Amino acid sequence: MTPATEVWSDLPEVWSDLYGAAHVRYQGRPGGRAWLVACEAEQGLTVAERCEAFMQSTRLKGQLELLVHAGLAPLEGTLREGRFSGVLVIGLVTGLVSSPPLSGGPATREAAQTVTTVGGLSYREGGALPAWASALTVDGEEGENAAASLCASLDVPVVVCPAELLGEVLLRWAGSVVHGLSL
Repeated sequence: MTPATEVWSDLPEVWSDLYGAAHVRYQGRPGGRAWLVACEAEQGLTVAERCEAFMQSTRLKGQLELLVHAGLAPLEGTLREGRFSGVLVIGLVTGLVSSPPLSGGPATREAAQTVTTVGGLSYREGGALPAWASALTVDGEEGENAAASLCASLDVPVVVCPAELLGEVLLRWAGSVVHGLSL
């Protein structure tokens, strides 16, 4: 393998889906699992930087995909298309304060709405979503989180934490499953 090929293989794949959501896929060591990090657009740059730093400093096996989205339809589409071992939902920032890790949350109802993308696609989203529980034991209270509830509705393990804890939580989660990390 030439040095240019090695460098190329370290570059993440970047694309936009039909909803206009941004995807970034980082390739870890061969084999392993696929993990999804989902965040709202306001946090996209910060979370992308943290994903990049995590991938450069860890021995993750498999893939890490970042989804920067608005609304739930892009997340639902991504979960239905891919087979993820788990989803790390980055809690929203209110003012200058990040939301704390959540241990679970109640059922919720998202208001029905019609969304039109920049490309002109219109779709409806909203409805009832189930209660959810964190896939990891976290030191946090329960709190409503529609993205986590959506993951629960599709039987995908989910953890909600602030961007500051992304690396720590992913490392703990990947380290707790078979073929999550390489030696």
